[in-house]
Amino acid sequence: MRKLLLFVLAALAAGGCATRPVAKPIAAQPLAPPAPYTRVANPDTNTVQLQIALRKFVPAHQRGPAIWLAGTMHVGEPAYYHEVQKFLDKQTVVLYEGVNTGSHKNHVPGAKVDIKTESSPPPEMSSTNAGFSMQSQLARSLGLVFQLDVIDYDRTNFLNSDLSILQIQRLMLDDPTAELAQPGEPTRSNPTFDALLQIMDGSSFLGSMFKMGIQFIGANPKLQALTKLTLIEAVGQLKGDFSSLRGVPPDLKKLLDVLIQARNENVIKDLKTEVKLVPKKGSIAVFYGTGHMDDMEKRLTSELDYRPTDDIWLTAFAVDMRTADVSPGEVQMMRNLVKWQMGEMQQ
Repeated sequence: MRKLLLFVLAALAAGGCATRPVAKPIAAQPLAPPAPYTRVANPDTNTVQLQIALRKFVPAHQRGPAIWLAGTMHVGEPAYYHEVQKFLDKQTVVLYEGVNTGSHKNHVPGAKVDIKTESSPPPEMSSTNAGFSMQSQLARSLGLVFQLDVIDYDRTNFLNSDLSILQIQRLMLDDPTAELAQPGEPTRSNPTFDALLQIMDGSSFLGSMFKMGIQFIGANPKLQALTKLTLIEAVGQLKGDFSSLRGVPPDLKKLLDVLIQARNENVIKDLKTEVKLVPKKGSIAVFYGTGHMDDMEKRLTSELDYRPTDDIWLTAFAVDMRTADVSPGEVQMMRNLVKWQMGEMQQ
């Protein structure tokens, strides 16, 4: 259970996964592996920060707009999202994460996108159980805010660039043309995907247990700080690369693979359209969870021939161990536990 809890918390916060057999393979290329999109910083002896990269790419052999891979955490401090919003508002086009309720639509820069009718949050960012949101509740319990509560998506330059819920369900069934079951007909749904949705909206037994656990964390300042440190260490060790999680069960791995690579493939298709429409002096930002970024960068460099140039690092959230009364021994114990758990999942 502790292993599952650590994994789910890190996955919820970073929004990522790994490789999948149904996506097109990445062509071999001589570039160095992507640099990490997350890092743990210690500005002083008492403070631990989780920092996220916004990475700029430029075309290697042809003219074209700059592309930013803007990794994000789905929970963070208000100041973090304020900086992210300012950055996104400066871009010509923003391709953002959000599972569509309808068919996917391409976008002409400058055209208004009505996210209220075209899209809804992705499974790892949504809720259906009486307004309950696992991530929103997690954010409140940690003294943070939830991305969807603070980022303003009602911008003329924002484009939803994601799969529909129907497409994800079909991928999980390995049948791109499947006629899916109606609600309550489990024979045409994927149990692992259904379980994820039930955990996220708190409607399953495991979801209810997570809900109670999150509420308990919020009632204890020291436990709150230790939980934030656990998230920082887990996400920091992943470095935005979920392909290293080789020790998870096959059905869960398949789900994570679909949620990363299938959706990344869709983003790259949109990028190939947008780079032809956006002026060469313009810019495109891909606004997705950090777990997408390692694979996204490989696709961007191999399929669009773009190369990384600059990084901007933003602090998603931090922990002041002195204020939280967390001792160095407790910090080391937590780090050893995270290191052991991550090692188990990477074997």
